[in-house]
Amino acid sequence: MRGLLLSVLFILASVAAQAEPPLVNLPDGTYRAVAPVTWDGKKKLPLVLYIHGFREDSAQIMANDDLVAAVASTGALFVVPDGMDKSWSHVGAPRHRRDDIAFIHAVLADAEARYPVDRKRVFATGFSIGGSMVWDLACHGAKGFTAFMPFSGDFWEPYPEHCESGPIDLRHTHATNDHTFPMDGRALGNGQFHQGNVHKGFAILEATDGCVADFDKRGPDGDLDCETWSHCRSGKQLQMCLHQGDHQIQGDWLRRAIVWALHRAAVKN
Repeated sequence: MRGLLLSVLFILASVAAQAEPPLVNLPDGTYRAVAPVTWDGKKKLPLVLYIHGFREDSAQIMANDDLVAAVASTGALFVVPDGMDKSWSHVGAPRHRRDDIAFIHAVLADAEARYPVDRKRVFATGFSIGGSMVWDLACHGAKGFTAFMPFSGDFWEPYPEHCESGPIDLRHTHATNDHTFPMDGRALGNGQFHQGNVHKGFAILEATDGCVADFDKRGPDGDLDCETWSHCRSGKQLQMCLHQGDHQIQGDWLRRAIVWALHRAAVKN
């Protein structure tokens, strides 16, 4: 236990000492990427693409030692694209400034050209409206990604009639009393826009993955209470992990989600 604690503290200190990763400019936007300090410069890396929340950007996420250390502890490359005007243009979003699914794929392609990425272990995660963007990506543009781990955000209305991406592995983490993005959703902009209901979103994914209607496993993962749909004709898996906090993401929750995704990738291989 003491050895593990020292390793975690070493990673935290090393990450904190690093300079802010440089901004990479693409035709339609920007992103930042950082490899774990323990990387030897040759070994293939898992990739975690993080879609930030409203009014955030890649510089803020890279300055969050808790999140950066969580990704580094799994040995993954951390890639953080920038939303246009610090937001995202998923289906149902109040504004549409850019084709963000196309942009995210452009970021992924550029990162894969710069680093030796293990393309069997490429994961998308995100928080709040970034979590909603992850759901949109999973449903409409999943190609090239192995698993999805959104936090505190899901589909906005209108719900998709079907997910053309087909079956996917997805683990969703949410607060039972989230006031910013309630699990039942809420109306915004005088009712013009509406955050979706997580359970309705899961019903769409259950149908897409060919899962039985109810979860077949339930148990703790640290301080999270997780329900798992593993009886799916597609061989994919869905998880919903709940906590008692409010609208937030913690490094340990992100680390646990990445560990789950790495396990799912290992099952496929």
